[in-house]
Amino acid sequence: MRELRLVNYQAGIFTLLAMLVLITPLCGLLFDCGCTWPWQGLESHCNIHKAEAVHQCPWCVSTVAGIVSVGLAIMVGLLLSMKPIKSGYDVRDSALAGIRQTTTAPEFIKRILGGLLGFVAVAAMAGWVSGYLQGYPYFFLVSDWIV
Repeated sequence: MRELRLVNYQAGIFTLLAMLVLITPLCGLLFDCGCTWPWQGLESHCNIHKAEAVHQCPWCVSTVAGIVSVGLAIMVGLLLSMKPIKSGYDVRDSALAGIRQTTTAPEFIKRILGGLLGFVAVAAMAGWVSGYLQGYPYFFLVSDWIV
């Protein structure tokens, strides 16, 4: 049981680090605002730094929208990567109780992928809502909102 908890925490930490790296390029992908990878300048190319921009990135210009959207996405991704995979009772649990199973690598990968998929899904939904409410004219391949 102790190994399982260690895998949970390791997957959670790895997923958190991956989410922190991915959030700025995801912002750029969703809003076409210019945000990019950390090693390419993060938000330094974002349209919030351009005074002539008519519409500015919803996450970068609004502290509340950015914190709520990104915070919710990170929280969901972290919880999905750390939740117990088999929380119910299974007959195999008692039958294999004496056999030590070491399937940590596939479980670790499943946890990370599940957390990152949840992160992207929630970030996309929250990004759509924040962009729509702020009247931002672009969201992931859509130029104008359908009203």
